[in-house]
Amino acid sequence: MIIVDGRKYSTSVDAAAKLGVSAKTVRSYIVKGVVPAPPTVNYGVRMIRHFPPEYIARAKRMLEKYMRTKKNI
Repeated sequence: MIIVDGRKYSTSVDAAAKLGVSAKTVRSYIVKGVVPAPPTVNYGVRMIRHFPPEYIARAKRMLEKYMRTKKNI
């Protein structure tokens, strides 16, 4: 979790814990298009990926569908 201007934002590590995978796997799923890229927030000169609860819920559904499809191959 990162705090910017007093607001808390979930990072890829937080998202990974909620999705039951590693942070590297979350980044891989985003690159592969399994889940969409999350929104970003400016943190100084950096752009930080932010994983809000709505994104996590949507990503869980997409991952469940992905895993079902992958098992049927």
